[in-house]
Amino acid sequence: MTGIFTFGTSKAIRGCLWAGLSALAAAAVQGETRYDFSLDEVFSIPGIREIQSNIDGDLAWVEQQDGGWNVLVARSPDYEPRQLTRFDDDAGHRVDLVGFDAQGALIYRLGDWGVNPSLSPMGPTIELHRVAEGDRAPESLAKLTDAWSASPAFTADRKALFVASGGTVSQWPVKRGSRGEALFSIRGVVKSLALSPNGQHLAFTVDRSNLNRGKYAYAGVYDLASKTITYMQPGLGVDQDLSWSPDGSQLAFIRFGYEPRTWRFSDHRAGAPFQVIVADPSNGKGKVIFESEPGYGSRFNGFAASTYSGMGGTNNLLWLADGQLLFPYEKTGWKLLYSVPADGGEARLLTPGKFEISGMAPSIDGQSVFFWANTEADPHRLAFFSLTPGKAPSAVAMPESLPMAGDAPRQSLYALPGGVMAVIAQGAEAPTQLRLLLPSGNSRKLSTGPDVDDPLTDRMPAPEIITFKARDGLEIPGVLYRPAEPLQTGSNSLVVVAHGGSRDKAYPIWGFEHTRDQISHYLSGQGYYVYLPNYRSGIGYGLDFREPDQYGGRGAADAEDAIDAARYLKRTLDGVDPEKFAILGYSYGGHIVTNALARSDEYAAGVSYAGVGDWVIEMEKDFKETLQFNIPQRVELEAMAHEASAISLIDEWGDEPLLLVHGDNDGSAAMQQSLELYLALKRRGKTTEALIYPEETHGFNRSAHRREIILRTDAFLKTHLQ
Repeated sequence: MTGIFTFGTSKAIRGCLWAGLSALAAAAVQGETRYDFSLDEVFSIPGIREIQSNIDGDLAWVEQQDGGWNVLVARSPDYEPRQLTRFDDDAGHRVDLVGFDAQGALIYRLGDWGVNPSLSPMGPTIELHRVAEGDRAPESLAKLTDAWSASPAFTADRKALFVASGGTVSQWPVKRGSRGEALFSIRGVVKSLALSPNGQHLAFTVDRSNLNRGKYAYAGVYDLASKTITYMQPGLGVDQDLSWSPDGSQLAFIRFGYEPRTWRFSDHRAGAPFQVIVADPSNGKGKVIFESEPGYGSRFNGFAASTYSGMGGTNNLLWLADGQLLFPYEKTGWKLLYSVPADGGEARLLTPGKFEISGMAPSIDGQSVFFWANTEADPHRLAFFSLTPGKAPSAVAMPESLPMAGDAPRQSLYALPGGVMAVIAQGAEAPTQLRLLLPSGNSRKLSTGPDVDDPLTDRMPAPEIITFKARDGLEIPGVLYRPAEPLQTGSNSLVVVAHGGSRDKAYPIWGFEHTRDQISHYLSGQGYYVYLPNYRSGIGYGLDFREPDQYGGRGAADAEDAIDAARYLKRTLDGVDPEKFAILGYSYGGHIVTNALARSDEYAAGVSYAGVGDWVIEMEKDFKETLQFNIPQRVELEAMAHEASAISLIDEWGDEPLLLVHGDNDGSAAMQQSLELYLALKRRGKTTEALIYPEETHGFNRSAHRREIILRTDAFLKTHLQ
């Protein structure tokens, strides 16, 4: 086992943290007030990484708090939370929940293939574990050598798992020393698994893109009795989002109309129409029951789908008990819910308006659906709603101090028996947490960490929504945090933090994400004004905002939004020094940072975390091969992407210093971009620094590294914003 299992209380650092909080409370009683946030305090807010429930209504989740990823459980009906594991060694090994087995114990995977941020000399060890209340330690069931290509699924009796590795699907008994027995092996990569409600068929999708015959994927069904495979109405497209009928007699799925000669920055406001197909698992014959209208909004863009391709999403297709299929569709330019009868008919808009739905989950009885979305009245925040087809949506009551739904695109609500719900709840001045909503209207916190009445919570600054006009007149919203104790008027520094994605959004919440929330909250506590602009190409403000004419590799309008934000705040925000503006950004936000520095003199310094500096390199990584265009097209696109990249303006770069932070095991933004930008600036005598972590990933797994990044950022800003 790669983690260290301890018993009793958490490690000394956490004890010191809570002792520090107690001291703060005592100081407050004596009339003293502290406004700075220590790293311990910032890291005391746990990240709710994964949630699972079972038929009995038990709830389990994974928390990432400081250095440890741990499994917690709350059993129905009392829902008293209990921590089942204590991995506190900061090895950077993530925990992925599989679910509850037949006895109600939790099955989870410890570690991830190819991820070794703790620099273990023999490489990472990945294990399948089982743990239940009363166990002295988790039981190691098996060491895993082959990477999973899809989330596993339990057998009907929950005594074994279906596991996909590449094109092979195996059945693994949930017991010590188990080994997988292959059920079938096919060409391509199995990307999803779904067992039918009657337990007779295992549905799967297989991606054939790695065969160099084009990008397409099939939905298939493996018959567990006859041991045969049947493909469901095979066609040209990418099949995804498997959804069984309640009786298991039919399988529905979405066929994404993939367009092979497009790239991530093509105009995706229109594209190949998508289809909803219902098929018979016994013979594979199917029927298209819905097809999007060609033109504006015809391209599929579901919940939790791939950032740019629209593929690979989850919970985008729900089969309700009344035979209605629900799915998102952007026909009006807004991501709204539609329904269509499973036997065909007219599609019906269920949620009219100008807002964007971020996710949905079924009720226990399958008669209705919950969804989370912003509203026309408040486009900046998310709320929960309940919807029964044929009726108007109704808002789900939330605690006054935590009125907002968890941030998109993750699943943020889980329906439990008896009208109970578990939700990821958020507030402007209260930490993100997992909370239980009871039918009585009461609620209580399940996750660990500070609650709404904690001394730390009392010192959280209230975020403000500040909107400015970009140079082309587009309204750009953002979130501003004022320091609790600003310096004398006119001498304060301001930091703009550009979110990643870019299909993401900054919400007015006290969250836990490292390169957005933790850095922002720490810097705010250190006396900086912090502004998070929701630049164009982000989510929540409609199709046209998400797919602008210029962004990323097709132009730098999104980076210009960050430049215009600085100009606006310098004119309108009292107490800030116009010469003390800096910009930070993670991943896609690194493109915003480097372009803002290269294209303007508005910022005195910048920090790019795992960022993009050259879209040509990023394009090649996307395709994992020579770009799929003929030579004239390729030259034109590469020229456009190069011109939109900060590296193209290297000879015009001013004197603004840049700090580059990257892990060399980054599978998202290639470290080559930081390398080339760093060397190009160095050759020209510019001030640039690099903070590099061998074996770290895109998300910086180890807490020690995340802490160092924040402190190094603070020191870098203090040096260059004097």
